Amino acid sequence: MSPFELLTKKMNMITDLGAATAVLGWDQETYMPNGAVAGRAEQMATLSTLVHSYTTDAEASKIVEDVKQNIDSLTARQQRIARMFFRDHEHALKLPPDLVEDMARTASMAQDAWKRARTASDFTIFQPLLERTVQLKRREAQMLGPATHLYDNLLDAYEPGLTVDVITPIFDRLRLGTSALLQEISPRQTAVDDSVLYRTYNKDKQVALATNVIRELGFDLNTGRIDLSAHPFCTSFGSSDVRLTTRVRENDLRSCLFGLIHEAGHGMYEQGIGQDLSRTFSGQGASMGIHESQSLFWENVIARSEEFWHWAFPRLRDTFPDQLKDQSVESFYRAINKMRPSLNRVESDELTYNLHIILRFEIERDLISGAIEVRDVPALWNEKMMSALGVTPKEDAEGCLQDVHWSFGGIGYFPSYTLGKLYAAMEWNAMQVAIPDVRNMVGNGEFGPILAWLRENIHSYGRTETPQEIIQRVSGRPLTEVDFLDYVGAKARNVYGA
Repeated sequence: MSPFELLTKKMNMITDLGAATAVLGWDQETYMPNGAVAGRAEQMATLSTLVHSYTTDAEASKIVEDVKQNIDSLTARQQRIARMFFRDHEHALKLPPDLVEDMARTASMAQDAWKRARTASDFTIFQPLLERTVQLKRREAQMLGPATHLYDNLLDAYEPGLTVDVITPIFDRLRLGTSALLQEISPRQTAVDDSVLYRTYNKDKQVALATNVIRELGFDLNTGRIDLSAHPFCTSFGSSDVRLTTRVRENDLRSCLFGLIHEAGHGMYEQGIGQDLSRTFSGQGASMGIHESQSLFWENVIARSEEFWHWAFPRLRDTFPDQLKDQSVESFYRAINKMRPSLNRVESDELTYNLHIILRFEIERDLISGAIEVRDVPALWNEKMMSALGVTPKEDAEGCLQDVHWSFGGIGYFPSYTLGKLYAAMEWNAMQVAIPDVRNMVGNGEFGPILAWLRENIHSYGRTETPQEIIQRVSGRPLTEVDFLDYVGAKARNVYGA
């Protein structure tokens, strides 16, 4: 076998182990009995240790050297695939097996503690395991090598190449632009009535409708499925096995519908990754920011557009005729786009959402640097919420316990959500140039050309390009907040008649 064939075989085995780990994680969030947490933590730790071991063993190191010596004989695509393995191999070599095992075990236990803490609205239940998680992530960041900010090494795992020094000025300008828009529309808040969203909607009908919508958008249910979980997510065991979860609230129409469209955006990305990348280290999304750009593109740019509801509203009204008998396309469009400060990130509007993310970014950055301690989080969270959004959580469940990410060790993840919004706006502008009639297509329910453009320009590349390379190629420019502020400003003025 050639060195590249040996590398492919190695990646196939490691990726399969990773998929098995992901299956266990999916099961823990959906069907696993509560009493199985400790056993599942050990299983996850074992598999994570095996993945690390096979990625860093002597065989892997020899294959890397052999491929490097023969790199010029590979196609450009193969070189990209190989270099992604080189990157992950080098990263893994810096982390000792005991740290990898401890992080996996702690993550499984912490997720259970977070669930119990959230149910009780008591941060102290989660605090010890979050303290352990932060200790482990600090150690990981230190072992990955020197960086201007220790947090940079954790951020790089989710958004390769981006740093605190790059993101901070973008986030600062975004915060200023968001505050200015909020002030502009504030006098007209009463012009939008969103009470229709909080009427009573049968849960089973909500799931059926949302399922039909994502099928029409392009999510392939032959290679995907939908389940319920406490926190909606998408996970993939390969492009032919993609799992979505959602949650349903009888008195909040947004939760299931937009949550499932969001996760389907992730799922369609996974389903569209090039088949030649299957079971390799490149067979995933380019970064969490690019991944979020796909979910937010479908959830917000498409599904919160007025054109979309010219197609979707008749279907919604047929499902819930009594609840929507007093609504028009225009009134419903304004209702789902009401913009006002709120406590919850997941259910916040497009304009204020980024303020939630910036708050989380600042807290986790300072946790890793040691500027703050875990015990400071609840009070600091509430203080930042008041400063940024003018609201304060009354209890931990609606404040610092609302997100699952820290429990699974996802420190460095949160910036990806806002980066996804910025990428999505840039992609939308590029798409409108490439497909001038795209808005009419949305209004007619013709989503195929939209998905095809995303497949060709983003999905098929997997991890063979960095996020910076993708956005530069697609838009002709590096990452900027300008496109998003223009997009959300135009929508705000349309919704509020400002």
